[in-house]
Amino acid sequence: MCLPLIGKIAGIAEPVATVELIGGEMVRVSMMLHPEATLDSYVLIDRGLIIEVIAIEEAQKLLEFYSELENMWSEEDARSA
Repeated sequence: MCLPLIGKIAGIAEPVATVELIGGEMVRVSMMLHPEATLDSYVLIDRGLIIEVIAIEEAQKLLEFYSELENMWSEEDARSA
């Protein structure tokens, strides 16, 4: 299963944005699909591309979902060990 990364645009030098991922890691990604993205926008990233610009509320919901998935996978791994 492929899940896009969620991040916040911290800098722009078109056509590249610097995005802060959850956990603080900074990555450089292409804005070619979404040149309208602006500083402080929340974005979904896949394979080095911004694939969608999202509202902060959607970012929060996705982060909660990802956290639930992580907990579920951890419990599954513990049962398998």
